Amino acid sequence: MPKCTIDGREVEFTPGENLVKVAQRAGVEIPVFCYHPGLTVVAQCRMCLVEIEKMPKLQTACSTNAADGMIVRTQADAAVKGRAGTMEFLLLNHPLDCPICDKAGECDLQDNSYGHGSAVMRHTEERRTYVDIDMGPVIQKNMNRCIHCTRCIRFGDEIAGIHEMVAVKRGNNIDITTIDGKQLQTEYAGNYSDICPTGSLTLKDFRFKKRAWMLKKTPTVCEGCSKGCNMEIQHEGNVIYRCVPRENLEVNKYWMCDEGRFNYHYTQD
Repeated sequence: MPKCTIDGREVEFTPGENLVKVAQRAGVEIPVFCYHPGLTVVAQCRMCLVEIEKMPKLQTACSTNAADGMIVRTQADAAVKGRAGTMEFLLLNHPLDCPICDKAGECDLQDNSYGHGSAVMRHTEERRTYVDIDMGPVIQKNMNRCIHCTRCIRFGDEIAGIHEMVAVKRGNNIDITTIDGKQLQTEYAGNYSDICPTGSLTLKDFRFKKRAWMLKKTPTVCEGCSKGCNMEIQHEGNVIYRCVPRENLEVNKYWMCDEGRFNYHYTQD
């Protein structure tokens, strides 16, 4: 099998694999926001910048396939500085409301800010704010926290099969919303919260119920139908607070339907 070197570690890979996957197998973490293994690659958040020998500029690891003999450095000075700049840019308009955000404790923005960002922010201008529309009974939207990763848009188009999420306007005024402000129609709406790397899309069913780090996690199988989707029950004190999908590429991949996700309520009736 072909091999490449990532941070001094030689690792085998299958032709066509991108550097994020290969690095993960080698035990090297490359931070991402827009990339998700179940969605198409767009390489727009620029968080996965790495230095590749013989290439004059930094490259996005999610859109760069590994090649035999390739030498990759994730901790090169240029790559570290590039990721820090990306984090500073993404936090320019973020409200920094972690203490009241349901995503706190499992937020990619928190983790990457701590691991790759700076303790100092040069931004002094007023942050933008949005008034959010109602997206239906499943998802609560907070556009102020959005970093424009477009995972939600791609999920609707590619997985749910409903083109219902779009990006309107441009630049600092961009807004991720539903078409014509309509409510979400898909029966897989809960997955929007799962794939959102920030607290921009959260479950109404779980809001303000329990902090993520207090929950115990038990792997199980959904009993809603005969498909047998793999899921995880998150509970504390003999009370179930939410169910989330568990990765199984042969059954449900990374997703689960809303009926199975919220079926647990009968256990507490």
